[in-house]
Amino acid sequence: MKNNLIVYGLLTIYFFLNTFVLSPMNLPYYNEFINPMFWIIICGVAVYLSHDTNLRVKGERDKTQSLLITLIIYIIIYFLLGLIFGFERTPYSKEIFSILRNLWSFVGILFFQEFVREALIKNEKKKRINYVLIVIVFAALNINFSGFLNHFADLQTGFTYVSSMLIPTILESAILTYLVYIGGAKFSIMYRAFVEIPPFIVPIIPDLDWFGTALVGVALPLAVYVYMNYVHVNRTERLSKRERTKYSPVVYIPVFVFIGLLAGFVMGLFKYQPIAVMSGSMSPTFNRGDAVVVKKINTQEKDLLQVGDVIQFVSGSKYVIHRIVEITNDDYGNKLFITKGDHNNTIDVDKAHLENVKGKVMFVVPFIGYPSVWLSGAIS
Repeated sequence: MKNNLIVYGLLTIYFFLNTFVLSPMNLPYYNEFINPMFWIIICGVAVYLSHDTNLRVKGERDKTQSLLITLIIYIIIYFLLGLIFGFERTPYSKEIFSILRNLWSFVGILFFQEFVREALIKNEKKKRINYVLIVIVFAALNINFSGFLNHFADLQTGFTYVSSMLIPTILESAILTYLVYIGGAKFSIMYRAFVEIPPFIVPIIPDLDWFGTALVGVALPLAVYVYMNYVHVNRTERLSKRERTKYSPVVYIPVFVFIGLLAGFVMGLFKYQPIAVMSGSMSPTFNRGDAVVVKKINTQEKDLLQVGDVIQFVSGSKYVIHRIVEITNDDYGNKLFITKGDHNNTIDVDKAHLENVKGKVMFVVPFIGYPSVWLSGAIS
């Protein structure tokens, strides 16, 4: 533990220097030389102080194969998400020299961090509080504190930042610490290589929004933990068939499938999408805080809409859900829908053009839209 206090001291000094002194100065060659040198020194000291201890790894070959298969599946799913969210060009140059420089400046540091993490775990007693401390320290080291408070300028920005950046960073630190515990730094380096390197070497990556980023950032560490914990337990402990079933990743497949389907449903990837009701303009048909399930409709289905149908359409920059009270045509013969909220005394000012109609309300689920209503109210 005394050796670890020295390493923690060095990490603390580095954290304050990097966050409050060196990074704000925008020194030339900071990323290419100064920052890597800090990590080389810390890594050297940490490895030296832990050279008398070793991590015992049982079933290393099986664990390595299992982790590799899991990460390959992740890469496949990650790039398939581009078919849903679209793709964007990576901001990094693809010239050989630039790739090597970026890998050294950014990815190389991550590898030094994992050797430091391994050294700390070697010297720690197997107490949960020690591992929690390691998780917190490395999560803090990988959070960009430049303009940190700006991420909490309002509730919406803060919620987005916490969901897509802060929580995934903490979970990543937790899974990396666990991987080092069961297999050493090579496991955590393998994990970070699959997650961190692709943007530096491929021309395009999925253009994930904050929700997609949060989904991947939470699902990947949890999935890796569930599967690798099962492999680890089977290689290190003598368990009965019944006890092994508790750790089997097969048990969690329905959970992950449900989460994936629920996320896709909320994101509107399917024919039907839930929409939280933010106003009382359609009361008593449905009220503020309810949720309506909207069916996306194509051009042919739009032509079949009738007076009395409740539709979702775009009016200006807003989505509106009101009832059709009359169907007419414009001067060019294009169909127009005149709409009105059931609770309103007058019809809507703007008529809904056919191309602005997005879907038809199929049914109502009472009350489950309140979290969105409360969040929206707090934000505004």
